[in-house]
Parts: sequence; C-alpha cells; structure tokens
Amino acid sequence: MKKLISIVVALMLIGGCITQQRSDDDIISHLFDEWDYTFFLEGLITSEQAVLEHLPGATVYHLDMHILDDYLHLEGHEEVLYTNEEDVPLNEVYFRLFPNIAGGSITVSSVKVNNQDVEPYYEYENSALRVPLEALQPGEKVNILMDFTVEVAQEMGGNYGLFGYFDTVLVLDEFYPVIPVYDDEGWNVEIPPPHGDVTYFDASFYLVKVTAPASLVIATSGKEIARRHEGDTQVLAFAAGPARDFYVAASENYVKVTRTVGETVINSYAFPERKERAEMALDFAENALECYSRRFGVYPYTEFDVVSTPMLAKGMEYPGIVALSQKLYDPSAVIDGFPSQVLLESVTAHEVAHQWFYNTVGNDQVDEPWLDEALAQYLTGLYYDDMYGESAAQEYRSSWDSLWGRVNREEIPIGLPSGEYESSEYSPIVYGRGPLFFMALAQEMGPAFDMVLRDYYEFHKWGIATTDTLRQRAEYCCQCDLTVLFEEWVY
Repeated sequence: MKKLISIVVALMLIGGCITQQRSDDDIISHLFDEWDYTFFLEGLITSEQAVLEHLPGATVYHLDMHILDDYLHLEGHEEVLYTNEEDVPLNEVYFRLFPNIAGGSITVSSVKVNNQDVEPYYEYENSALRVPLEALQPGEKVNILMDFTVEVAQEMGGNYGLFGYFDTVLVLDEFYPVIPVYDDEGWNVEIPPPHGDVTYFDASFYLVKVTAPASLVIATSGKEIARRHEGDTQVLAFAAGPARDFYVAASENYVKVTRTVGETVINSYAFPERKERAEMALDFAENALECYSRRFGVYPYTEFDVVSTPMLAKGMEYPGIVALSQKLYDPSAVIDGFPSQVLLESVTAHEVAHQWFYNTVGNDQVDEPWLDEALAQYLTGLYYDDMYGESAAQEYRSSWDSLWGRVNREEIPIGLPSGEYESSEYSPIVYGRGPLFFMALAQEMGPAFDMVLRDYYEFHKWGIATTDTLRQRAEYCCQCDLTVLFEEWVY
C-alpha cells in the first residue's frame, strides 16, 4: 500500500516550516505516487486548512480519466483508500454506478483489493457494484483498484438529464464508481426515484487527472493544480476536498469570466453569445457567497465555479461548482411565468446555498431530501432579504405558497423519502411547503432561531445531518420542546 503522508507534515507546509516547489510536469507525473494530502491545501482558504487534521479516515479517490476525441466515451482507472469508520466489521464495500441508470453505461474491470484480484458483483439493476472484502475491522484501511469505461448518454435520462453530451456540452454527473454512505440502514444503494437528487456520500478527497482534447474548456469541482499540453491533448490535474462528489462540465465553446473575492476565485462559464448572462451569474454568485458566509460560516474553498449546461432542471449543486440551465441564460426566455433573469438570480442563490447544506453539511438526499432542498429555499429568502430588503424577500417567499398551492396546500409531511411522493407532489411539498416550515420554526423559536442554523452548520460540518439531529440542535438552542411543530410539518 502506498505511504500515507502525515497530515501534520502537510499542515507544517502552511506555516512555512517546509517549502517545496514542484513543476506542473512533476505534479502530473507523480500525482498518484503517494496518498498526499498536501495537494488539497491549495483549494482551501487559510482558515479552513486545518480540516485536513480532523478527517484522517475520509475516503481518498485517485481518478485517472481520459475523455476520448468523440466526447462520448471515457476510459478511467481508479484507486481508492477506504477506511472502515463504522463500529462493525465490513465484509464488502459498494460502489454506485449511476451511468447505468442515467441513459449511458459504465463497466468495471480488473478489480483488486490490496493488490489481490477479486470478483465483484453487479446489483440493483447494475447501478451498484459489490466488492467483497475479508472482514475489514473498524479503523482498518483497504486499497481498492479498478478500471472502468463509460459510454456517455446522448439523450437526457436519469434524474434531470445531468449526464451526457448535449448541445456541444459534456456534463459528467456521477460518472465514476463512488462509495455510498454506510449508516444504520447499511449501505445506501437503493435505486432512486426519477424525481429528486440521487447522491448520499461522505465527505472525501479527490485527486483527478483528466486527459482530453486540447480544445475543451473544462470546469470541475476543486482546484486545478497543474496542466501540460502534449500536441492536441491536454492533461490537467485537480484536487478537491473535503467534498461530497466530483463533477466535470466541458465544452469547446465555453468562455470564462472571473473575479477574485478575498481568497476565493469565482469563475463563470457560458457560450460567447451569453457572456453578459455569465457576468450576471458571477455577480449573483458573489453576492450569495458573501451573504451565506456572513450568516453561517465562511465558504471553505479558494475557487467557486458557475457553469451553464443543458439540463431538465433549473440548476444542480456540486462541491465548489454549480450547474445552471442554459435556458436561464436566454434574455428573451420566460420560464414558469418569470423572466429568465429573475430565475437566474434565484436559482443561483439556491444552488450556492447548497455549498453549506448538502456539501459541507451532508444529508441523505434520497430519504430526507427536505433537509437540504427546503433549507436552500429558505436561505434564498434570506439572500433576498440581505440584498434588497424585506419587501423583495416577501415577494420571493410568495413563490413558496404558489408552489404549495399546486397540490391545494395539502398538509403532506415535508420529511418523507423522495420515493414516497408522487412526482406531482415532490416539488410543491419539498420546495414549497418545506421552506414555510423554517418560517414557522423561526416564529416558534423567536430570537433563539438566529443561532440555530449557524450552530447546526458548525455541529455537522463535514459530517452527516438527519431530521432528528436538526431538531436536537434547534431544541438545544431554544431550550424548548419542538415536538408539536415537527409532528405538524415534518413527520
């Protein structure tokens, strides 16, 4: 097994005790030689770099991927350092294979566990791969290697059409084998319903090498740490983490506008004819990052990207990057009765809010989707309050009532798994009634509510939150019993 570099040594680098200059060629050539945490320092603002010391058992992914010239096929090699952080031995580990249920396909081969060949098993309609282990005891680590090939979707499928090659844009959502959360229910490998988000991952670390045609402009989670050109090919290295996931969007037609705010560089990608809208999205993202950093805790990364992509949804969140529907960039478009610019702002603010609640604070997006989606909606209301005042915030919040009205304001619980909602109920309840619950909670708690979300964020930072733990933190802050309110709205 590769040598695991001491996190203490990594943190010494910050203080200048050790200095080391490495060329791009050297970084790319030796990217996967060791489990090197120092690569992740560059992607974290100074005040957040100590997090590396507090996540010694986080999974580390080494992804070496090649985007072929047709943009429809990927070839990859993956090596994972996984630690059993449970209190029971594990006899297997699962990997999600989402392309197999998103309109494309992924095939895994040459699986090794600690350099020994193993036979994996495809399950759950080939959406999960079970890799057998000799009993992995709590605290023990295991090294898992595999090769994989991906056929990229050409028609939008899965949940919201987020994976494929559409309109000259390559969007790679959940494209690689990834380990789901193991919790009190065991491995979370159920097939998600067609509405709602599909991910439920622990905070992990990603070192990724991307080999691709040189003409592609590539946006990803994390920070680019090196690049080199080899004729018509580019090789890029990225480091991301802690992060729930790793996302890639790319196009030959992207232009980028950029701005630096404090320690964070904000990039906005769109087609040249939509550059003005890319600049708007940049403004909205900057305002949202500042709003939420002030209210809940500082944005942890040194980069944030906004990228315009084809999709069936209005937007989608990923660690350090958000994808927004191309329709929002069309100045003449009217969407759901609103001018596109209005939705471009509200959707940007909503997706930026997920950097706090989904990424930094994780949750089960299949079984408890309200925890991040309803909360992101509520936070968007706070964004309008901070940016434009109470009148504008009230106008935005009225959209929640309108959305809930689509199901005649039925008092359907907001805390159900996504699969228990009819497709016509999911958005009205989770995105409409859900944020109204937070308004009711604020009214019930009074002044104590001001500290709840910051406390909840700090308490669960880089961990997993649940409905019960949210209630516990709220009751802790107000020293009150919220049973009746949660029974009325959530359960």
